[in-house]
Amino acid sequence: MELSRGDFETENLVVWEKTIGELFPLVIPNNCLWEDLSSIISILKKLGSVENLVHVLFPAGGGHDIVDARKSFEAGCLEIHTPHSIRIIKPKLLEFNYFPGNLKWAYFRLETLPLKPITPDLDPSLSKEKLTEIEPGRYTDKEIWEKGYLGYDEKGNRILLSSSARLVSRYFRGSFVIFAKSSPYLKDYVTYDARHDKVNRRKFRQYIENCIIRFKEQKIS
Repeated sequence: MELSRGDFETENLVVWEKTIGELFPLVIPNNCLWEDLSSIISILKKLGSVENLVHVLFPAGGGHDIVDARKSFEAGCLEIHTPHSIRIIKPKLLEFNYFPGNLKWAYFRLETLPLKPITPDLDPSLSKEKLTEIEPGRYTDKEIWEKGYLGYDEKGNRILLSSSARLVSRYFRGSFVIFAKSSPYLKDYVTYDARHDKVNRRKFRQYIENCIIRFKEQKIS
């Protein structure tokens, strides 16, 4: 039986509260930071382990559900898995922000460290590159993935990609934010413009605090 929108939001918020409570079993802090790679991966993996729980917004705009997180083959990096895509980043910190009485507005913010591009002569204004990972840590053009083969051998036969080859996106910079899928922040699609990446983490928290105030005023009126 398919849930209605209202039923989904209610159930999602219940699961969101349960998940946050499991992360902070004693007391939910207003703010918490993690900087070590293993802890960041552990938190992201937990968020992705619950189907339809969270949605991540990217630094270049747009967003998707998180389904998993893993340590990358690249030193100091992790992989964020969304349906049918993999994003490699070098995390700086993961931050949790909570607003008492307003759990649906709670969020995680993931900030990154610089990651050197692999693509030669890449437009410096870009924040990411899309590549074919031939084998762990070895990349080539994304067009190879689209063709499905590397080239030809001496007999003229196609050299097919291995079954472990993947299409990945590598982010050089930027921040990501993660909200419960029932969050009011995600209902306003203008937020998919990556506005969170245009301010630092403190100013973004202030922005969300103002959103909460406006949201309550709209409900009263």
